[in-house]
Amino acid sequence: MDKLTNEEVRKAVELFWTTFLAKSEDLLNSYYAPGSTIFQISMGRAEPGRLGAMRRSREYFRPDTRMELKLGPMDVVLIGSDAGIASYTFHFQATGRDVGGGKRVEEKLDLVRATHVFQRDSQGRLRILHEHFSVPVT
Repeated sequence: MDKLTNEEVRKAVELFWTTFLAKSEDLLNSYYAPGSTIFQISMGRAEPGRLGAMRRSREYFRPDTRMELKLGPMDVVLIGSDAGIASYTFHFQATGRDVGGGKRVEEKLDLVRATHVFQRDSQGRLRILHEHFSVPVT
């Protein structure tokens, strides 16, 4: 297998977000490696990656929910021949996010910081080992 490149990691991030915006629950879930962890913006602890993907699907993947995302500059650091870390910012906006109890809200995040740690699996596909989203404190 060829050595991982910065461009492959960048493309993996872009494909992840394209999948999210397309509201594909099964495909989104497949991005997370078994045992992966994620830190969400408003959570005080990590949760399993695939559980987080299911929660996001419930909150954002309703037919009438609208989302908009704009990726900012991305830095990639390769760690070994099969893993890399992508750090970047993004802008996110959603209308009709389902927060439970029949309540729907609008969400606007002008600046989100993101880190994705990817590793190539035995089939050569990049999987997320760890994901961390945060917003700057004002």
